[in-house]
Amino acid sequence: MTLMDMTMAQMPLAELTNSFGTVLADGVMLSSPYKPVLVVLTFMIWAWVVATIYDKDSARWYFKREAWNTAHMIVGLVAFALLFLPLMFWIVWPVIVVLLAGDLAVYAFLRNRDDRVPEQFKWSLDFEKMAAARAAKAEAGSKKKSGKSIKGVTLGIRGKSGLLPVPDREAPEYAVRVALDELLVRTLTSRGTQMDIGPVREKKDTYAATVIVDSVREAVQAYPARDAVAMIDMLKKVAGMDVNDRRRKLRGEIDVIPPGVPGVPIKLVTLGTTEGMRLTAVVKPAEQVQRRLKDLGLLDPQRKVAEEIINEGRGCVLLTAPSDQGRTSTLYAMLREHDAYTSNVQTLELEEAEATLEGIRQNIFNPLEDGAEFSTTVRSILRRDPNVVGISDLPDEATAVEVARADHERTRVYMSFKADSALTAIQLFARAVGDQKKAADSLYGVLNQRLLRKLCDNCRVAYQPTPDVLKKLGLPAETKQLFRKGGQVLVKDKPEVCPVCSGIGFLGVIAAFEVHRLGAEERRMIATNDMTGLKALQRQRREPSLQSAAMQKVLMGETSVEEVVRVTAAPKRGGRPPASPSNRPSNPTPA
Repeated sequence: MTLMDMTMAQMPLAELTNSFGTVLADGVMLSSPYKPVLVVLTFMIWAWVVATIYDKDSARWYFKREAWNTAHMIVGLVAFALLFLPLMFWIVWPVIVVLLAGDLAVYAFLRNRDDRVPEQFKWSLDFEKMAAARAAKAEAGSKKKSGKSIKGVTLGIRGKSGLLPVPDREAPEYAVRVALDELLVRTLTSRGTQMDIGPVREKKDTYAATVIVDSVREAVQAYPARDAVAMIDMLKKVAGMDVNDRRRKLRGEIDVIPPGVPGVPIKLVTLGTTEGMRLTAVVKPAEQVQRRLKDLGLLDPQRKVAEEIINEGRGCVLLTAPSDQGRTSTLYAMLREHDAYTSNVQTLELEEAEATLEGIRQNIFNPLEDGAEFSTTVRSILRRDPNVVGISDLPDEATAVEVARADHERTRVYMSFKADSALTAIQLFARAVGDQKKAADSLYGVLNQRLLRKLCDNCRVAYQPTPDVLKKLGLPAETKQLFRKGGQVLVKDKPEVCPVCSGIGFLGVIAAFEVHRLGAEERRMIATNDMTGLKALQRQRREPSLQSAAMQKVLMGETSVEEVVRVTAAPKRGGRPPASPSNRPSNPTPA
């Protein structure tokens, strides 16, 4: 008897049976005509996605390409090693599929969360968007084949009246359509959130187009008045607006469809003035106001104070900022913190809602209706015993009076209006009420905010500030590193324009706040108009001012000192706000 025979003879029957079963299972896997195909096909699909899509994508957005490829290879090796486990094929193969699919899913998830990837280039499993993108691509292809469209017209524009046709190249409207296309392309590719066309006061018969990018307005191009009005009329027509009405404020909506990309929703507003027609086009209006309280950018202590204000549920809270500085986003975020299904939450918004708020009754005020008064509508809503009311503006003193006389023990009112600081907001509200004590008794909180451009993580430049600079800025003496805007990266030791921010040095916006809860002591100071004492009390309680909150963003590397100075510096009297810093790139950052 051989040694192998003796060993097998000494094995228990159950173990011997299992061993033969495993060997038989392996043999069946190796001899099966389809199981090897399933394994090979699984690895081929995974490898193709990693090599042809993910590798190029990581290089395009300047991710850590080598690190990602190493991670993919490790996952692939682990999956391949699973084939040698003494387990049944129908256990091993599904685990391999899940492991490889998980590897692909993790990359896609982290990629979409990265700020370096513009919104229009984020991947989505929304089948409606995919279908729209395919339709847009097919439509663009059919136009190209038909020969009716010309080079320079690359966008589809769809509105209430359908798809805007591309004029023949011989038609005089063609030049207008090309100019409109170029302006819309510039707006979308620069990540613009708003585009405006209006007359230039200093130049007769001249219009100018501007785009707001990351809260900063940039001049785009000047047009002859005739061409600019023709562009406005073209958009009004496709949006189903009355082209002949050049006096009233009109509103409409369109979808701009770049090749291979789902339609981008744009809200249009036109208004006739003594100088001429004006157009405002807001890009993705609903997306701009979808933030929750935790996403606004409040510092941790400020968020706790804001939550205390919300939970108190009484009195009036002022939500203030200059124009185009995120007031509506903050108003909606505060309203969303209240349970709209267990309490009566309403809004009063001027002319239209920026977005739909689930469970909240949104009342729209139309000033063109006969006998319409904003303050009367406010009084009517407050008499219905709501729990929470959000008011989007303060158009007159009568509105402030109605808010001040409301039942503040039963109703929370969020009042949003323009103001440069929290103390200024309190003074403006009290002045509008006309009674300092009555205004003070109604106030339970005040917020003020500014938008700051966020440094591009791909090209920001680190530097060590001097002790004198830190002392002047009020920053901790132990601060070792701050950042300033870059604009360039080093590729193979050669400086190139940063592909993520296009050389601007900034990408997206963040917000800085001052948040103050107003208690009995603060209300007594407001009643006596003691703003100096109120400011001293806030300092004593270490409540961050707007500038100190902005400087915390500098310490966190989110923005630069220069950006904070630009935003918080008071504009010169009679002059314009400080111009945006030059887009000229500074010293390059290694990629």
